Amino acid sequence: MSRSECSLTTLESMPPATRAEPMAPDDRRAMIAEQSVPLFLEHGASLTTRQLAEELGIAEGTIFRAFGDKEALKRAVVETFFTQSRERMAQGIVDPALGLEEKLSILVRGTRTWMQNMMRMLSLVDRKEIPSFFTGPRDDAYRVAVAKIFASNADELTISPDRLGPIVRLAGMAANAARFDEEAGLTDDELVHFILYGIAGRPRGED
Repeated sequence: MSRSECSLTTLESMPPATRAEPMAPDDRRAMIAEQSVPLFLEHGASLTTRQLAEELGIAEGTIFRAFGDKEALKRAVVETFFTQSRERMAQGIVDPALGLEEKLSILVRGTRTWMQNMMRMLSLVDRKEIPSFFTGPRDDAYRVAVAKIFASNADELTISPDRLGPIVRLAGMAANAARFDEEAGLTDDELVHFILYGIAGRPRGED
């Protein structure tokens, strides 16, 4: 039997190749939006669909078939960012077993980073759409997560752990005022000190 005949026989004996199951449209949209979050955080609205497609290793047409246009894509990316944030909060953002000051320090740094990322995300959509990302009971995620973290420190605080989340979030927003006034910006350590001794009294050992 010739080599060509052997090859033909081998091919005929092989089982027919099976094509991978096509991804459902909703799953494809979710996958693209999820993988796009860090890219939009890095590049902002200047990220083109062509660049995005190259980064994700897909055809640019796949993006448009999934979302229709870039505006719909950006809305989906922003929504995914907030969904991921709430999921992380529900899982626990700081180890409750740590000491009070260490927990607050980690929380403040994480909160400020999250706020910076949030502002980058919100810059992708029209201002009129921004309120839609903050309406509903799901906005309790941060407050609830912080309350759980500091529940064991309730006796050390001058406020309820349930009120600490809104205070840290508001203080974090104010601390980022350096965008408008460089002299007004606070460092993470300054903010931790301000919040810690504002809610727990004077530093230990001081009269």
